[in-house]
Amino acid sequence: MKRSSFLNKLLYLQMLLLIIHETSIMKLPSFNYLLSNARKSLIRFPLTLLASTIAVVIGIYLTEKESHVKNFFPYINLMLTASLGIPLFFSATIISGKKKLDSLKHWLLMLLVTGLLTAIYFTLPNAESTHNTALPYIKYAIYNITAHLLVSFIPFVFSKQINGFWQHNKILFIRIWTSVLFSGVLYIGLALALVSMKMLFEIKIHEKLYFDIYIFIAGIFNTWFFLSGIPEDFDQLDSIEVYPKGLKIFAQYILLSLLALYLVILYFYGGKILLSWDWPKGIVSYLIICVSILGVLTFLLLYPYGNQKENEWIKKASKLFYVILIPLLVILFIAILMRIDDYGITIKRYVVFFLGIWLCVVCVYTIIGKTNIKFIPVSLAIMLLLISFGPWGMFSVSEHYQVKRLKAILEKAAILKDGKIQNESVFNKNNESVAFKNEKLLSDSLHNEVYSILDYMDDFHGFTSIRSWYTQNIDSLVDAKMKSKENNYYNEAEIYMNAMGLEYENRYETESEYVNFNTTGDEKLLNVKGYDYTMSFSDYNYNDDESIVCSFDLDSVSYKVIYNSDEKTPLILEADDQKIELKQQPFNLNFNDMLQRLFNETKSEVNVAPDKMQLKAINKKIEVKYQINSLEAKKDGDKYKARSMSGNIFVRRVD
Repeated sequence: MKRSSFLNKLLYLQMLLLIIHETSIMKLPSFNYLLSNARKSLIRFPLTLLASTIAVVIGIYLTEKESHVKNFFPYINLMLTASLGIPLFFSATIISGKKKLDSLKHWLLMLLVTGLLTAIYFTLPNAESTHNTALPYIKYAIYNITAHLLVSFIPFVFSKQINGFWQHNKILFIRIWTSVLFSGVLYIGLALALVSMKMLFEIKIHEKLYFDIYIFIAGIFNTWFFLSGIPEDFDQLDSIEVYPKGLKIFAQYILLSLLALYLVILYFYGGKILLSWDWPKGIVSYLIICVSILGVLTFLLLYPYGNQKENEWIKKASKLFYVILIPLLVILFIAILMRIDDYGITIKRYVVFFLGIWLCVVCVYTIIGKTNIKFIPVSLAIMLLLISFGPWGMFSVSEHYQVKRLKAILEKAAILKDGKIQNESVFNKNNESVAFKNEKLLSDSLHNEVYSILDYMDDFHGFTSIRSWYTQNIDSLVDAKMKSKENNYYNEAEIYMNAMGLEYENRYETESEYVNFNTTGDEKLLNVKGYDYTMSFSDYNYNDDESIVCSFDLDSVSYKVIYNSDEKTPLILEADDQKIELKQQPFNLNFNDMLQRLFNETKSEVNVAPDKMQLKAINKKIEVKYQINSLEAKKDGDKYKARSMSGNIFVRRVD
């Protein structure tokens, strides 16, 4: 063991010497060079680095003093505003250098950005405005995305330097990932060093120090390192005709391959939709958006390579991608419009809809032969800004449509008349509502819609638009409720719904949707008159899978009774490889009709006559009577499904 340990140490020493030798002959940048670059970045981007420093200091302060801070909003708002200042001050510095502004104009531009950030800060919620805190932060997210898009095109927004624009974004792309890599390695190294000190020297390490270091590296080191690689002469970029092979390999063999795979999957899914005519209503819209953005990014990265003779296929592939994208965008619009028709416009659906419109514009722009790739980020930034404010914006439109839906439901149920809630539940001195008098006026599904709309309004818009419906001051009730809570929070939607005379709850599928049917009579005595054989069966199908209810052999022929709720004829008699639909006598049409009739006639667990749960099938060889004695079924939307059934089968030979 000692010899093995000595050899291992010797091997490690040899490896260390080899690394030292290799690094000594490499042309690594000197410390003075790195320090010089850091100083130049500080002089060139002072406000950008100041903004990142402010964000980092506040982040570390909140981490360390979390338990002592009573009101987090001012700190969080200042941290977010400073974070937004990073791309905005960066863009302002770039445009100042590009336009060669003098000192006065330069600082006036910086002052303008500072004023904009100050205005954004005061739009964020504070301690006295705890109602509806999500909406301002959604706006902030849009501003942040727009600011980062601004970084991508601001040096070339008024020029025709397409190659320079691409080279600029190439530098940004590479600097971002290089900064992330270096920052990640540095953090892991420092974290492991702290762990080693803790384990080897038993030094007590402050647990929050790990996150403090992460904030510092992500906020200051990462930003500073990124800025140190930004060129000063942007006009020179347009003359560069060297394109990195690694980027082409990454885009061509990784991103393009993934794009092709996702397109195939989505097209197969589109084929499934056409065959079943079951149009999507969920996640497919978001998948199409993600795949579309992946494709746009891929062909933006490949753009200059397509201008080379040996890579002419890239231009053709780019145009083909946008042609292929059009049918998927049709599916996207159908899916999102179906959701809007069912549940109205929300912020998410509004954004998806307009992203779809933007993608359509990009498709048309590219297909007709336009090649100015600046159009993509510029048009996206303009669209995001346009839909973020005004009566046409996502916030106003979504609030208007949700209030309109809520008003229609309440007016139809006579809960809202002449703009006022009828039978309003008035809160007493203890802030408790009186009995909910409007409970029986809404079905469970409509009750759930009201619940969902109020929750959505609470999350994104607040209740200013419906306050006039109430005679009592709901805001004072909300404030009183919040003051009575230790965490200063109370569900505002609950108060508004209770005041409507409705209980605040989401009602699930009621038991009446599940019904047990049983036949009357003595099950021990079976009348087999007219039949040669009988056998019992039982089947349990809680997972809606295809199941074999029973099987038997007669005259060298194998028979099976199969149930599959997804089929148009869910119950069939199969003889060898030939399927025979169970054709019934009058009043016994098919299995689905039988279930529908039973549900229409009864609303709970009931006993029915045997002939009401009787089915027959006949072919050239046998006649089968399918007598169901016990049946548990459920109503699933417009469909009726059997969950379990048992009974007897009667068989006779046909002469």
